[in-house]
Amino acid sequence: MRLRPLEALNLLTLALLSALTLWLDGRIPDAGAILTRYALMAGAVALVVVAVRREDRLPPVLQFVVNFYPMAFIPILYESLGPLIPAARPIASDRMLIAADRALFGTDPTVYLQRFIHPFLTDLFFVAYVAYYFIAIALGVVFWTRDRAVARRFIFTLAFAYALSYAGYFVVPALGPRVALAASHTVPLETTAVSRAISATLDELEQTKFDVFPSGHTMIAVIVLIVAFERARDTFWWFLPVAICLVISTVYCRFHYVVDIIGGTLVAILAVPLGDRIYDQLTKTERLRPQV
Repeated sequence: MRLRPLEALNLLTLALLSALTLWLDGRIPDAGAILTRYALMAGAVALVVVAVRREDRLPPVLQFVVNFYPMAFIPILYESLGPLIPAARPIASDRMLIAADRALFGTDPTVYLQRFIHPFLTDLFFVAYVAYYFIAIALGVVFWTRDRAVARRFIFTLAFAYALSYAGYFVVPALGPRVALAASHTVPLETTAVSRAISATLDELEQTKFDVFPSGHTMIAVIVLIVAFERARDTFWWFLPVAICLVISTVYCRFHYVVDIIGGTLVAILAVPLGDRIYDQLTKTERLRPQV
């Protein structure tokens, strides 16, 4: 059965995480539940593989679903990492990241920014922070309405970048400054209805806590800017202010260290050309494979 690059990547990711789960069995509370989740996700990907073989015959809604399903796949995959990361790497790396920030700036950036805290800025940056969940989808929809081949390539690039960032969470597990530097934050941040609601919602929904380095928010913002500039430049200037506020929010709202931003930017710069190269190689292989 033929696989598109996206499904090949997703199935490989599930296979690697399943192997890791088996290796960690005994160190995590319910490995069976995690493996069941991965099996169900693999089954869903298999259904997509079947569906895309007849994509041109599908209703428009289903054509959209079989291409944009990572909107659900990636968050479900991300949440499964919650028990795996601390089991694989039980010691957090916050001290190393704090030391890196201090070496660069001579202080803790989140502590320094306390002097600029204002209710308006707090609401602005908390809203900007959650724009992360929509900014890439917005660009993907733009591509979908203009050139579906470009949209499929972009979705693959995003999935590839997320896989790289998840690997980073295992290599450098950390909780972030709002936890590791909580005692140093003497100025309250979540003092508005908006900031409290967003913070509480994120705490409740995101069960994966060791997700600081590299900054996924920064990574996605930078990827959107790079790809928009290259392939839909008329949208770049609309995304630019959102992306800038999003990146600033990661430190202002105390979710990330500045070195996380640097890491996320580097992953984005790597992921776009490398993702394109892998995508081209896989589609070339697909074209060369005999039809059966």
